[in-house]
Amino acid sequence: MHEFPEVQAMLRRVLSEAPQSARITHLTFVVGEASGHDPHHIAAHFLEAARGTRAEGAVLEFRGERLAARCAACGAEFHPEAKALACAQCGAVELIITAGNTVSLAGFEMDT
Repeated sequence: MHEFPEVQAMLRRVLSEAPQSARITHLTFVVGEASGHDPHHIAAHFLEAARGTRAEGAVLEFRGERLAARCAACGAEFHPEAKALACAQCGAVELIITAGNTVSLAGFEMDT
């Protein structure tokens, strides 16, 4: 259920950015592998949130995003395993996550 507020916020953004006369036909979401979000749940929540709006019936596309990090100690950039968050170069555990831990809206298409 934690996806619902995020889906609602993304839908509000799309509806506010699109012209009032436009029907939203397609949305593309990027789902990070360490985001804790499931595309099936996002789709179900979108179906509910979009009901009665200009986005009802839109096709949803999901793209995965691999987890990426930079080591705070040595600066190495790499793709850590979600279960073993340590630098592949020096073994340090202080990492800066640079990708793969969020869900975002990559874009949308509409009919005007």
